[in-house]
Amino acid sequence: MKFRKLTIENYKSFQFPTEIVFPMGEDGRSIFLIGGMNGAGKTSIMEAVTYCLYGGKADDIFRHINRREKAKGNANVAFEIVIEMDDGSELVVKRSWTAGAISEPRPRDLTERLVVVRDGKRVSVQNQEIWQDFIRAAIPPGITQFFFFDGEKIQEIAADDHSEVRLKSSLEAALGIQYINRLASDIIYIKQEERKGFVEISDEDLEFKQSELKREKSKLARKVQERESLRLELEGFKGQLDEARKRFEASFHAAPESREAMREQEKKRVSAANRLAQVESEIRGLCEKVLPFSIAGKVFDGIRRQIDAERELASGEAIKENAATLAKRIVRVVEEPEPIYTEKLSAERMAELERRIFRLLKEGDPGSDITKVLDLSERDAARVLNRMEALDGSDVFLLKPLLDEARGLEVQKRQFEGFGQGGALTSTERDLFDELQGMMEGCSTQIGRKTEQLRLVEEDILTLGKKIRDIEVEIEKLYEKHHISKEKAEFIEECDAIASVLNQFIVRLRKNKVHLLQEKTFEMYRLLSSRSGLIKDITIDDKTYEVRITDRNGHQIRKSSMAAGEKEVFAVSLLWGLAQTSELKLPIIIDTPLSRLDSTHRDNIVNHYFPNAGEQVVILSTDTEIDTNYYRSLKPRLSGAGCLEFDQRQELTTFRKGYFWEKNHG
Repeated sequence: MKFRKLTIENYKSFQFPTEIVFPMGEDGRSIFLIGGMNGAGKTSIMEAVTYCLYGGKADDIFRHINRREKAKGNANVAFEIVIEMDDGSELVVKRSWTAGAISEPRPRDLTERLVVVRDGKRVSVQNQEIWQDFIRAAIPPGITQFFFFDGEKIQEIAADDHSEVRLKSSLEAALGIQYINRLASDIIYIKQEERKGFVEISDEDLEFKQSELKREKSKLARKVQERESLRLELEGFKGQLDEARKRFEASFHAAPESREAMREQEKKRVSAANRLAQVESEIRGLCEKVLPFSIAGKVFDGIRRQIDAERELASGEAIKENAATLAKRIVRVVEEPEPIYTEKLSAERMAELERRIFRLLKEGDPGSDITKVLDLSERDAARVLNRMEALDGSDVFLLKPLLDEARGLEVQKRQFEGFGQGGALTSTERDLFDELQGMMEGCSTQIGRKTEQLRLVEEDILTLGKKIRDIEVEIEKLYEKHHISKEKAEFIEECDAIASVLNQFIVRLRKNKVHLLQEKTFEMYRLLSSRSGLIKDITIDDKTYEVRITDRNGHQIRKSSMAAGEKEVFAVSLLWGLAQTSELKLPIIIDTPLSRLDSTHRDNIVNHYFPNAGEQVVILSTDTEIDTNYYRSLKPRLSGAGCLEFDQRQELTTFRKGYFWEKNHG
């Protein structure tokens, strides 16, 4: 199936009928590039396809009617798609909304009309509903999400850490499993209705089991309702949390801190305060013990000089006191142990020498004018000198680094007491800060509580479902005790057999398709990922739909730990895998797929994904996504290109051939 032409009229900025023709390549494949700046109408193309195929609410259509035409009273909107079916036939789907000749139309005045033309023959009005069912069967609405998607859809899948529910619904829609389930349920219903027609239910055990089954089903219905209520509450709290975070960031220009972060901040503040108290205690201790003596340290040199001088004075006085004895000993030294002079001195000269030495020693140092101030004994002088030496090398020199450390701790303490504690905030800002923090903490608590409640309710639903199935088996056994005609019994048996075969078929189909899905997803992921060498395999559980990514060492890689670009590449790979697994040959329409990707992943998307996305690929891009380099790379594969030009003054979008910078080329 391929789209050959799309027409949009009076929708958003497409004021006048605008035709977009999708050319085909010589090999029957097509990659068609449509450029458009933000707001030019790329998203309108996606919406036009969806509305044309499946219709839409009158309120939504009316809200997006071109403003200029609506002001004139023109509330007519029309979409048309020309489709080439797989068998080569042509199908034209035209859907329009009109309010007739009403001067001031309102949404409720719009009337929807569907016209289907196949091979040039218009379908009669009475078959309109049948042809709507045909369109839905040919292009199932449940799976268009992975054929027609935009960058936001990729982001949504990439951000979903628990994608099992989404994956299950998407895959089962692609496989049509819901129709098989419905068929199996219809067969069971027919069997039960048939059984009611010929079995008289009067057995007390059967009545008891039927009433028990009714009670359990009623419990299950209440639990299902409770689950939906919890889901709504959970989504509400998540929305409130998100809103509070946005308000916090807008008000304080910073991301809100978690309770753990604030607790860690408080730990650091307490640690800094404790260390500051310890340092201040050490400073006080030094001040009490050695600081007074250290302040007097400037006079220590004078004391030392005085002690030395008094020691010399004491030595001189000792010499004077013993001058006579010392003079005799000095004179004896002249000749003992042997004479110093060649000529021996006479006794008179020796006596004269002794008298002179005595006078010299007795007079002492005439230049010495020392006053005894300290008058210390030799022992006390030594003790004083030792004490001053100890003070010079004491811990008092640690005082300066301790003071420096104290100043640094004061700065840290003030920082930790700053924003996290509201130190730099005004009273009004402090109140808003506390309000938002309380709101976020409350929402987080409620989210955790509701999540746990939801888990318990899910377990109750599973338990009740099993109990109901067990009761139904017991009822089946009770029914078997009744007399049933051979024909009726065979019919019921055939219904059971068909239902069993359908269930087996669903299990096998799901298992095979899940295996194919994981192969196709990993095939594209290896082409697109910058880390494909690190990824060994991607597996999907065929019962829980849990996605498991393993590295070369066999270790699991959590999706939440992957980089943003890798998550988006995984999302694109999963969409491609789902499209391939569905085996439906539908066109792929992608709106702004590269806006959030880095250069490496963009290269891989352009070179590997676009050429392999499908037989027909329509890319809606800005000039910064598919720029000149990527356009040059894509051009050999393109079947054509066009551009949406938006006139700001007239609020009008027109379509022309040729990409942005190919304005003058056909």
